[in-house]
Amino acid sequence: MYFPRNPASVEPDYPKLSSLAIVGHMTAKTCRLWVRMYCAATWWLVVTEKPLQGDIDTLDGLNVDEFVAKQAANPVFCQAKIITASTDNTAVFNVTGLQAGRKYYYAVIADLADADRIPSRTEIGHQRKKFFHALPASLNTMTFGYFSCHDPFSFDHFNEGAWSLYYQTMVNRNGLFSIGGGDQMYIDTHNTKESMRSVWDWLGDYKNAIIQAYSENGELKRQALIQYFAEIYRNYYRMYWNCQNLRKTFERFPTYMIWDDHEIMDGWGSYTREERSKLLNRFFQDDDEATNDQLVQLMFEAAKQVYFEYQHSHNPKTPVSLKPEDNEACQWDYSFKMGDHGFYVLDMRGHHDYERHEQGTALLGAKQMTRVLDWLEAAGKRCKSLFIVSPVPVVHWGALVSNFDIGSYKDDLRDEWEHESNHKERNILLDAVLKCSHEQGCPVTILSGDVHSASVYQLENRDAFPKAKVFNATSSAISRKPAPAKAEMLIRSTGKISGYEGGYATRLYALSGEHNFLMVNTKLEDGTTSVSVDLYWPAGDDGELTQKRIKLTGE
Repeated sequence: MYFPRNPASVEPDYPKLSSLAIVGHMTAKTCRLWVRMYCAATWWLVVTEKPLQGDIDTLDGLNVDEFVAKQAANPVFCQAKIITASTDNTAVFNVTGLQAGRKYYYAVIADLADADRIPSRTEIGHQRKKFFHALPASLNTMTFGYFSCHDPFSFDHFNEGAWSLYYQTMVNRNGLFSIGGGDQMYIDTHNTKESMRSVWDWLGDYKNAIIQAYSENGELKRQALIQYFAEIYRNYYRMYWNCQNLRKTFERFPTYMIWDDHEIMDGWGSYTREERSKLLNRFFQDDDEATNDQLVQLMFEAAKQVYFEYQHSHNPKTPVSLKPEDNEACQWDYSFKMGDHGFYVLDMRGHHDYERHEQGTALLGAKQMTRVLDWLEAAGKRCKSLFIVSPVPVVHWGALVSNFDIGSYKDDLRDEWEHESNHKERNILLDAVLKCSHEQGCPVTILSGDVHSASVYQLENRDAFPKAKVFNATSSAISRKPAPAKAEMLIRSTGKISGYEGGYATRLYALSGEHNFLMVNTKLEDGTTSVSVDLYWPAGDDGELTQKRIKLTGE
């Protein structure tokens, strides 16, 4: 059977982005700035206090550093990188020399040596000036944005969803940074669309031809297959991120990211290994379970590599090995601090393995759980408020939905913290979070996505931790087709947390049937921390926006 040897042919019908910048992890003095360029070359990043002036197409025939030296734009950073196809023309610049709260302009410019083939040398920051702000020195008040589930192709036509409203709200509210809480790209959910396929369905259909083309002496050529699959993932990222207001947001506001299942496979980690391999079975094909399993693992290696290139590389640094089958050396979870506010971003996919659920380590794994518990112990003592990003909500659907394995939905149900198989792990985390808040007087807000609807709960264990102030705010989806409005009936009501002795969840708000996103607000005053969340969703066809504020702590 024929299969497309060119990975770009797997999904050829939609335009892909060429060049893009993402403002990543930010401090008052430094910034991790990611770029994806349309061609391999030596590219310079220039950061200045004022926009560059003059002929920035040709730079008067000068090299970048020479041209910048003649500027009155007060350059603070100027560095060249050789950017190659080995990382899909992506790279991260570690910008230094910033001053707290200042506005900085940036441009990405081709080296003089490449001027013959790149005559218009300023690729990013030419027609529309690009800028960001370093973190302010004082963060007594802070507003940041949270979004998840970006899929503009889930409708019959391309639909940006709430991205234009999110960007404008970040501008209007002086949002400090954004958190992308998972599913920033969907590789796998389009089997019902004639014009776009699930890559996993495609792999099942063409696997025999792929195995034949990528085998030698009866063995799969593993590295070659990883690179082939990686090119497919890269093309999907470039297709999904070719979205105007998403790009505007990424290029202006620091954006922290974490993956969920759809950057890998729907329900990744919630199938047994045998169940995963059977997803590739087809009638009238040679279905060898061991070979299927190898293909699944090689796809994960590709997903992991491209996730690092496009998302994790501009997060705070963690130990990561991209060697095949060296996943234990990869730490995708991370923490960062904004003033007196601490953040921990959980990875619920990189080490997710349903087959470990009896040990209570299926979702996070033992090493990550240890890191989270250690962070809670330390951060609770030095921070005024804590935020934990859990891509899948701790509470949302409730026991009626989450304690069963039903046919094709079993992976979705096993994803949930509320699923019976995850209670051991969930209870360890809840005990630690509630204890931290109770003992330190520090409010903890868990931020989640995944469920294509929204909810806000207060989580309690009044007997064990009566002073705790812990909340779970979920926002999804910013552009994926939302769950229908009637799904709100399935969102859990106020009541006991199943399987957690003494646990109680008070529903503060619920919404389904609409695109939505969150703005989170904090205020430190007289030693008291106030936290509130603003849930936004579109209202009508003329750019109207509905806002619902839910006060979590403080006056």
